[in-house]
Amino acid sequence: MIEVTELTKVYGSTRAVSGLTFDVKPGQVTGFLGHNGAGKSTTMRMILGLHTPTSGKALINGVRKQDLRDPMREVGAMLDAAEVQGGRSAFAHLQALAYAGGIGRRRVVEVLEEVGLSGVARKRIAGFSQGMRQRLGIAAALLGDPGVLILDEPANGLDPDGIRWLRTMLRSLAAEGRTVLLSSHLMTEMSLTADRLIIIGQGRLIEDVSTADLLARFQSGVLVRSPHAAHLSRALEAAGATIRPAQDAEAGEEPVPGRPAGAGADARSVRDAGGEELLVAGLTAAVIGDIALANGCAVHELVSRRTSLEEAFMEITQ
Repeated sequence: MIEVTELTKVYGSTRAVSGLTFDVKPGQVTGFLGHNGAGKSTTMRMILGLHTPTSGKALINGVRKQDLRDPMREVGAMLDAAEVQGGRSAFAHLQALAYAGGIGRRRVVEVLEEVGLSGVARKRIAGFSQGMRQRLGIAAALLGDPGVLILDEPANGLDPDGIRWLRTMLRSLAAEGRTVLLSSHLMTEMSLTADRLIIIGQGRLIEDVSTADLLARFQSGVLVRSPHAAHLSRALEAAGATIRPAQDAEAGEEPVPGRPAGAGADARSVRDAGGEELLVAGLTAAVIGDIALANGCAVHELVSRRTSLEEAFMEITQ
């Protein structure tokens, strides 16, 4: 488990991290999100004891990283896959790390196989692609078979197969009861991988929430396509729905739930224009379908329109 309490880091006149508090619990993948300069890397480095906090504390399994009795077997990390000696082979690089941590040669062979680098284990790292270097960095993080894993942008440079492999592996490790903290700018992938999200901005905590709850909060309504849009919109408004032209919503304008029935200027504009697509807020797709049937309105499309993690992230970090 990772515990961050009132963590603050100041560099001269720059406050990189300010009073940050959150926990990263075992058994789930926790995504760590923020724009460039938000303080993610600084926070990770303080958790790993690479930077000293100005105030507050960051603990791994109840103690500071430097106080762990067997650090490589308790926590594995990858912050920058480029920080390797290019003249060494992948095997030699991992063997040196293993020797320093009291880990046997067999484990080096195992992790090379696990990350898909067995075939290039004896080749010099200087000739590796970015994706191969990422895999090597992940192998180094896994070397001690740790219970806590911290990865900064591990998917950079990976091809689609590599990204899927990484997602499957991280979720499998979490299912074993391990603690996984993952930073990434790949929002679509994060929505598929992370069970929980910690979002920061300007060094401060913005959200600590499950991925499902965050996406549900920003659900934008139900897209309805009907040749009887004018009649259907009146019936839906009477049932308490808010109606907007779908094209307006796609331009970034969200419906406002709770608008009184019949008072929607946007709904009137849809009826006047004879539009066929509506974005409906305040009613589920099932209820909309029942109302359409009761009013004799044909429906050609009925889809719950969910906001992507990228859209939700941009909204709450503005």
